[in-house]
Amino acid sequence: MNTRKRLFKLGVIFLILALVVFAINYYVFHYVTDDGLTLTWHEEAGKPFVTDLIGQLGTLLTFGSISSFLVGAVVFKKDRK
Repeated sequence: MNTRKRLFKLGVIFLILALVVFAINYYVFHYVTDDGLTLTWHEEAGKPFVTDLIGQLGTLLTFGSISSFLVGAVVFKKDRK
């Protein structure tokens, strides 16, 4: 497997991880309070600092995915058989 394909594969993995982290971030934002997990939907974040940290992780994973795709597309040439 060449480097271009590996970078694209890494980009897909980062993108899937980012989507999972953003889904977790949604649930932490709306369902976690000072008392712990609740089953009621809240309009405001109960733990805004934790929610912010999880959102930053998702953003970093998204940035890693985009940069991996770009490096794979720009730096390494496509193999022609």
